[in-house]
Amino acid sequence: MSVVSAVHEPQTEELRELYERLDAASGGLGVLNIFRVLAHSPRLLRAWLRMATLLLTGLDLSPRLRELAILRVFQNSGGEYGFAHHVRYGREVGLTLDEIASLQDFEDSERFSDLDRRVIRYADAASNLTADAPELGRELKRSLSERELVELTFCIGHWNMLARILQPLEVEADETLVAELPDGWREWL
Repeated sequence: MSVVSAVHEPQTEELRELYERLDAASGGLGVLNIFRVLAHSPRLLRAWLRMATLLLTGLDLSPRLRELAILRVFQNSGGEYGFAHHVRYGREVGLTLDEIASLQDFEDSERFSDLDRRVIRYADAASNLTADAPELGRELKRSLSERELVELTFCIGHWNMLARILQPLEVEADETLVAELPDGWREWL
């Protein structure tokens, strides 16, 4: 159970309208638990939604690489909520369930390209602020533009921030989403 209650019934017209838009854009999942928790601070929720929408729809960075990095962030943090949601996003951008299931052993898996592996290594290093992160970033510049590298780094930072919100508040994965996932998906974390 979440540390803070989910706002199921918005108390203002502005929040009701936001919930209607979120429901319509959810792909059948309804108003997600993360939105219901963040609704305790409507201004923060609206500002975050603008940025998150841009990160999911408005970057030059390949959506596949973005989702590999995000899945890795949640895998490393043990973030069930974010991982579950990004299994769905990953599938929407072309990742296979086999690739997602193999992410834990990406170095040995033949499912990933050299670029995929460099992105995953960079996600690990940037998430943990290890000394090799800048050098891994330089290696990525052989395949990515500087803009794409900045976008990748921003995505890694953003979803690490989200893990640090979702996990301490124990935001539960949405039942409608979990019902879509294959049995055993939690073992991929």
